[in-house]
Amino acid sequence: MSSSLRKPINVPGICNQDCLKKLETLLSQSFAMQVDSSIPQNMKFKARLERTGLAREVHIEVFTNANVEIKSSPEIQTVFSAICDEMERILKEAVDMLRDQDTVRVNRANRILEFMRSIPTEPEVERMVVVTLCDIILDLLVTEKLSHFTRERQHLESESVGAKLAMLENQYRIPIYKPKAIRDIRDLRNKIAHGGASTAKEEAVFARDTTIEIFELL
Repeated sequence: MSSSLRKPINVPGICNQDCLKKLETLLSQSFAMQVDSSIPQNMKFKARLERTGLAREVHIEVFTNANVEIKSSPEIQTVFSAICDEMERILKEAVDMLRDQDTVRVNRANRILEFMRSIPTEPEVERMVVVTLCDIILDLLVTEKLSHFTRERQHLESESVGAKLAMLENQYRIPIYKPKAIRDIRDLRNKIAHGGASTAKEEAVFARDTTIEIFELL
């Protein structure tokens, strides 16, 4: 593509297949994306990204040497720097999975998840326990993700999961996998904790299955 706007970045680890898969998921949450399946041997990933309000498409290319190039046309020069910053954060998020995940929050979430998997969803009380544990797991995961960007105890320990999601989405421009589902599970938990409301089986199954899926991707 002939373009006067180019931003090269080196992103160690981005060529890992799991990281590329996560990159594609994250980009698809922020842009309308068309992935190019026909790419040269020195390239691992290539896509065209579009967004409402963006005058021209943005191209991203990931090379086998972990170099990444973001490109576009001069028509978006005024916002190109901001787009590059956003995509750099997405790239960082994609390779974060290669970090050592031996953290207190992730380990705790994993232990709770393993216990939660064994709880049946037929009895009413057990369904309420499933939803409550799912909310705890998701709060731990969202807090861990937020801790990559802030060390403020007020943000990490005192804010609700909805506020933490808002900070990630709006302040740090980090796309979150299934944020509505995370908020919906918090609402189900609040109905239990504050009103003693029972949980329908389909709600408990939704909370359980969604939490497992989010744990694997968030």
